[in-house]
Amino acid sequence: MKKKFDINICYRKVFETVSSECNIQKIIDMIADYTGVSFVIVDIGGKVLAVSAGLSDNNPVSKEEADRHDTIISLISQCVEVKETGEKASSLHLKAEEKYCEVNTIEVKGNTEGFCILIPEDDDLEDAPVLGQVNDIVCQALGMIFERQGVRVHYHSSTIRRMIARSLFEGEERDGLRGKEIQKMYDAYVMKPFMIAVLKLKKDHVLRLQKAGNSLIDTYPNSFVYIKDNLIFALFSDIYMEDQKAKLIYMLNDMCDNYEMVCAVSEIFDDIDLIEKKKFLVTQALRIGEKTHAEQNLHQEYDYYIQIVCSCAAPFIGNARYLEQPLNRLKQEDQVKGTEFYNTLKEYLLHGNNVSMTSKHLYIHRNTMIYRLSKINEILGVDINDPKIARQLMISIVLQEQENME
Repeated sequence: MKKKFDINICYRKVFETVSSECNIQKIIDMIADYTGVSFVIVDIGGKVLAVSAGLSDNNPVSKEEADRHDTIISLISQCVEVKETGEKASSLHLKAEEKYCEVNTIEVKGNTEGFCILIPEDDDLEDAPVLGQVNDIVCQALGMIFERQGVRVHYHSSTIRRMIARSLFEGEERDGLRGKEIQKMYDAYVMKPFMIAVLKLKKDHVLRLQKAGNSLIDTYPNSFVYIKDNLIFALFSDIYMEDQKAKLIYMLNDMCDNYEMVCAVSEIFDDIDLIEKKKFLVTQALRIGEKTHAEQNLHQEYDYYIQIVCSCAAPFIGNARYLEQPLNRLKQEDQVKGTEFYNTLKEYLLHGNNVSMTSKHLYIHRNTMIYRLSKINEILGVDINDPKIARQLMISIVLQEQENME
């Protein structure tokens, strides 16, 4: 740290920059250069947003390495612990791995949205008060920038739960946060079994989205809610009984009515490492359900499992599907002669090749059903009652529908 600098000049430099532009990197580089310290700026989940230019000189850690650095997570965790209990407003002089740093929260309208970590060149305790002031000034400025840029979530959950929610739903970045401190948080708060829900407004309305997120937390406190890209991702933990799942589904359905939303939910699962895959499956179920069953508010993962799998394969397989041309001939026959062979085949396969069940579903006589099936066999040139062929045909039909949907 430079021994001679004026705290008032720091204040002026920071807020002159804030008044002219919203640039986090410029602010921390400018103050780092003036004071001779370094900064790391992270968001609510511990993801590094900016690193001052001097950091690599004082501590040989690149931005990518800093994103996974246990020291940063440890400092954040200590800060959260003190703030949650002591409501301390100013910077904290904290130690991690034999290094003292100044750490404070970046707040927007009372919500913690990130952390500012000031790293001095040495551990001179006499410098701590003035370095704390510098860090506080930078935190105030960054809070203003966060608010202007919309880097905020505004739902009333504890800082720890928000950190966990973000790390759980950020996919590959979550692995970078699995330091000792984050793992301790998982162990303390995230209890299996789990269930995931994804909710979407029928019409974009940011305030309503935030209120819906608050409602989820109020109704089921043992949840982790993350809002991103106009979607609400919710992980419900400790779902150890089927009746809990039934109550949650009822609650989500009710929420969809109240907030004009659509929702998809996963099955109950035990492995925390499946969260990213379950999030994908549920998001796909929501997308497919919106298009195929637009009258429904709530969709369940298992109802669309085949379609989800086929939606992944469709772009690669295209019209190389099994019996593609014969299936198209069925459609052409329907168009030319007004028959319903294609839909009859689809429903027959969906009903497990059961003639009685399919005829009841289609409201046709059993003899009519048998006649249609004989014509379908003739046009396709295969035995549709062969289990292997039936499976392949069903997949081809779903692939074709997914391609048309896309």
